[in-house]
Amino acid sequence: MELRSTSFDSYGFIPERFANGRMAPSGETMKGENLLPQLAWEGVPEGTKTFVLCCIDDDVPTGWNDRDLSGEIPASQPRRRFVHWVQANVPADVREVAEGTGRRDVPGAAGLNDYVSGDAPEADGTGLGYDGPRPPFFDARWHVYRWVVLALDVELALPAVFRLADVEALVKGHVLGTAEVSGRYTLNPRLRPAG
Repeated sequence: MELRSTSFDSYGFIPERFANGRMAPSGETMKGENLLPQLAWEGVPEGTKTFVLCCIDDDVPTGWNDRDLSGEIPASQPRRRFVHWVQANVPADVREVAEGTGRRDVPGAAGLNDYVSGDAPEADGTGLGYDGPRPPFFDARWHVYRWVVLALDVELALPAVFRLADVEALVKGHVLGTAEVSGRYTLNPRLRPAG
């Protein structure tokens, strides 16, 4: 399988319009457009019944107050996973998500992402479906965001409220193929590309 996006170059800088957080002219972090990037996949294995789509950041700091003398979280600090999106039971005939598709308009079932810790999204919808990058501006590490597609030979029997961990437990033995595309993002003014 192959997963591609016309919204950003593979391993390139993710444009701000796809982020949950962007830099304000004042230098502060503000709410971004939070648009879903375009994604398309091909080379789907025979027997595919559904897809799972997700976006994961494996570069989230484990200690927000562990800063060096410059005030930044060191790039060498141990990191953890942060789930930005999980969409399960996407029908087998779907091969693309258009850029800017609404968080509730992607076919299949939307799971909770890690912007919420409880069992319900925020009042503004944050936490359900896609919520893009918003790394801390004082992090000395670029964050790499991985968009992943899994082809499954089954429709998942999901609980009404689910997270990526629930999906991971259910897909064991049912994955026919996977593909991913990555992009990078930062809000650290020292690291951001000019322009």
